[in-house]
Amino acid sequence: MNKGDTKLTAYVLLIAIMISGIATFMIYPLLVFRLLDIGFNVSEIGLILGVLSGTGRLCSFATGSANNKFGSKLTVCIGILLRVIGISIFAFESTLILYVGFAVLASIGSSASALGIKTELLRQSAERKFITMRSMAINSGAIVGPALGAALYHFLSFHVILYSSIGAYLLLVCTMSVTHFSAPEGATLAKKYDNKKPNNYSGFIHITIIASIYWAIYSQWPIIVPLISEQAFGHKEASNIVYMVNAIIVLVLQYPLVVIALKSVRDSKILLLGFLIFFATFWTLFPVPSFLTVPLFCVGFSIAELLISPTLDSQTAKVAPSSFGLTKSYGLQDTITGFFSIGTSSIGGWTIEHFESLSASAALCLPLSVIAACLIVLRMKNVEKD
Repeated sequence: MNKGDTKLTAYVLLIAIMISGIATFMIYPLLVFRLLDIGFNVSEIGLILGVLSGTGRLCSFATGSANNKFGSKLTVCIGILLRVIGISIFAFESTLILYVGFAVLASIGSSASALGIKTELLRQSAERKFITMRSMAINSGAIVGPALGAALYHFLSFHVILYSSIGAYLLLVCTMSVTHFSAPEGATLAKKYDNKKPNNYSGFIHITIIASIYWAIYSQWPIIVPLISEQAFGHKEASNIVYMVNAIIVLVLQYPLVVIALKSVRDSKILLLGFLIFFATFWTLFPVPSFLTVPLFCVGFSIAELLISPTLDSQTAKVAPSSFGLTKSYGLQDTITGFFSIGTSSIGGWTIEHFESLSASAALCLPLSVIAACLIVLRMKNVEKD
């Protein structure tokens, strides 16, 4: 395949990432209200959303192995179809078990398609430009999706928005099926890195624990935002605006902060700063929710997210054991953090319902932020000794 075809495929994949993001975030902020209308309580909703967001990551190690063996095209197409089947359950009133079961399918499908597209994009071009554009495509979808969902929610039912999302996914499957993908290959991306470095299992375990805490905290976002937005503004669709603002903040500030302003700052210090911001952010949930609570929580959470997320990826790449390789290290880490995401999402929903206050979620996340900060400081001291 010549360079022209390679670049064309890369741009098609970038567009696919954006469309997938739009289709996802059109409905995701509205799921809490859909499930509340059906009659589920907050703890049950926390379980469903936790499974929806975390199960795919539990299977990421197996998904990566399948992607390596059968190729990205098959992984992407099957993944999107599983996503369609999974989210279709929200069109019906059903039992908790069925909702959880279909959420598992949707999550695995979403994870598989995202991994397949990411892998193929890196095979097509590892240029910094395309990696940066991938991040922009993800956040563009996260901006347009909630805005479109909120706008449609004024005039159309949840079902119409859901069917529109499904239609976008099906269009994406058709596009991916005729897009040129690389042939399946057994070699992993880890071969591009230095395989002579010694195994650093302790460093990898340390970073994985910190990553698990990050995803435990992040799992509270889809539960807190819809509830705090409606309490503060009195409109269900206000949560879509918060999702959109979150994506805009990450899109606009991530590169200037992480790459430019903090260029000479060590990764550990950036992680420490991120978790300290998380700590300060969750204190805003203790007063009675007001119109000021939402922007304070959203801005603080977004800045912590944009600092921690890419830095964890960077740290994982640096400490990945050579016997695992980079791909297996990411897969194993995602599997472990997925358990934390599902567990703390369920716990967060239960605590909010039991104590009838959003501050219950803060009481869960504040100590987690402190634990993460302590682990980071400990790692900084160990690295200095080495």
